[in-house]
Parts: sequence; structure tokens; C-alpha cells
Amino acid sequence: MAAVPHTRAANIKIASINLFNFIEPPLAYYDFENIYSHGQWQKKCQWLSEFLTHRQPDIVGFQEVFSPEPLKRITSEQGLVHFAIVDEPTLISDYIYRSPVVALASRYPIVAVSSVEPDARLVAAMGLSSEFAFSRKVLRATIEVPQIGLCDFYVVHFKSKRAGLALEPKPFEHQPLGVDNVAPTASMKLHSETQLLTEQALGRWASTMQRGAEAALLFNGILVRRQVSKHPVILMGDFNDSLTMGALDALTIQGESIHSNDIKAAGLGHLSDAALSAVFVQYQLKDAYELFIEANLRDSLTGNAAYHREHRAATHYYGPKGSVLDYILLSSEFDASHGRSLAQVIDYQTCDRHLVRPEYERDAYSTDHAPVIVELALRS
Repeated sequence: MAAVPHTRAANIKIASINLFNFIEPPLAYYDFENIYSHGQWQKKCQWLSEFLTHRQPDIVGFQEVFSPEPLKRITSEQGLVHFAIVDEPTLISDYIYRSPVVALASRYPIVAVSSVEPDARLVAAMGLSSEFAFSRKVLRATIEVPQIGLCDFYVVHFKSKRAGLALEPKPFEHQPLGVDNVAPTASMKLHSETQLLTEQALGRWASTMQRGAEAALLFNGILVRRQVSKHPVILMGDFNDSLTMGALDALTIQGESIHSNDIKAAGLGHLSDAALSAVFVQYQLKDAYELFIEANLRDSLTGNAAYHREHRAATHYYGPKGSVLDYILLSSEFDASHGRSLAQVIDYQTCDRHLVRPEYERDAYSTDHAPVIVELALRS
């Protein structure tokens, strides 16, 4: 995909990379058998180092980090000398870990770091358990970006689609009517199959609800922070879902989708359409890919937005099926159509060579996600 023509050399590159079980041996992820050999670990680190050398991002959000210290060393060697995490993996037993964390590395100074916690009042209003928490802690880092100033970067890894529900099996004597005359082995097989399907159906829906709640509560956290700080916002990570699916609607909500009665109830009914749009736009987040397509059409005589949107490269594959799960969302300061924007998206890359044209020696221990990279240029 061709980049938008530009004249400035001093641009900013932002990347999001799911590292897929980045854990230094002899530590193991999830199970005692999941330990990289020394050679495998070296290949994994080399792949990342070469990727950073080739792509030269300035700010990177990472997911699935079990071993932050080796990651910090690698990124520092690439000039990303500022590093942040807000959590640590969970030790199951001995050397076995679960619950990897997110991290951020930056070429520019990180002036503040914190985790984003869900608002307990909103958790209760949504009917969620008081024990609700993000499945992985969200990292917020405020970075001094050259010529732009302080920006708030959020790194997320939302709940996966995988079903995590395990039901207690029903006693054999409680089998439904109609199976009494079936041999016990066949009856038990039928029961295990129906239980498996039930667990999958309920478990996937539970994961969707968790992911949707995470997105909505995070968006609230971003809104509250932005209202006070006025900082530009960059949200990136593994969303584990498509932005076009309902679970993530909150992240890209538009003022046009809000009912007029709700607008009046909020005390904004007196505003004109233009004034109302100006109010909402300062809080909206947009997909960097869409901003790139729009900018490409404005600044170039070639290209077709509908074609590019339809053929957007996948960032993850489950068997032969590809999905876009990894995103970088930007606030209005990076939307060239907004009159007060500071920068625009001039390039967007889905780095999927290791997925679609893998070479074993180079890519065997890389990652199962395609990193995404956005390049920004200041507007003149």
C-alpha cells in the first residue's frame, strides 16, 4: 500500500506488537512443558531485534510479556531507552507463569506511568460483580513527543474470545428423558458432548461480555483523563475482536449515533449541529488505518477506499481464517480532516510476512500476530 506523499523527514512511528509468550527460559508459560530451549529463545529475541532494527519505531506497545527485563534490554539496544510496565505475570508454581502483561518502550521520555482502573460506580451501574477487573491491566504512559508535546499512550490486551467456562458435570441419573434405554457409555458420551457445546456457547459469550465491559470502562477512563489533561490520545494493542463488532462499539462511538433525547437530557440540546459535533469530536477515537485511507484519498489521485477497506490485511490467523485483532486508535489531533489537528497518518503497515510467507529459520519463534505500524507527520 503506497504511503501518502509528504515532505517532512522528522516523522513519528508507533507500533503495536503481540509477542506471543515472550518468556525467558527456564521459565515456562501455563504448563511445565512450555519452555523454550536456549536456541529457540535466541531466535525469538533475534526476530524481535531485527524487526525493530528494520522498522525503526519510536514508540512500541507490547502484549504477552512474561519476561520484561530481556524485552527492556532488546528495546534499549534499539534506542527505545524508556520502558514501562504496570503489572507482573502470575506465578502458578515453581517456574510456571500465567497472565502475561503489557509493556511500552519509547525513544522519547516517559514522564508518567499508571494503570487504568475501572470506575467502581460504573461497574455497579452495569450490573457487574464488584470484583470486576480488566483481564490484563491497562497501561497508560504520558510521553513527551517532539513538536507535539505530552501525549497519553494506552496499551491494552482485551479478553480473548476463548471460552473460559467450566461447568460441573451433571450426575448420570439426572440425564434428560429419552436416554434411559441407551447404554451408559453412549449416554455419558452424549452428555460430555452437550456439556462441551454448552461450555463453549456460554464461555464465548462470557468472554464477549468481559471484553465489551473492558472497552466501555476503558473509554470512560480515557474520557475522564482527557477532560482534565487535554492530551492527545493513542490507544493500541491486541483487541481480540474486530472494531466492527458490537463488543468494542464504545471505543469508536460517534456523536451522530447518540439519540436526540439523550443529548437533550445531558443539557446539550441548545447546541447547533456544528457546535455539538465540535464537542464530541474532541473525545472521539478513530482507527489509524481508516485515517490513513482517508488521507491517502485526499492527498493522492490514486487509490480506492472501498477496495482497501475490503482487503485490509489480517493481523491474526486461526487456521485459514484471518482477522484484524490489532489496532492503533488516535484522537482528533491526528485526524487531518479536523481543523485543529497537529499531525496526520501518512503510512500504515501490517507487518505480516512471517505469517503469510514464513521462513522457518527466521520466523519459527516469532509471533502469531502481525505487528501494526503507524507513521505520523506534523501538519504544516
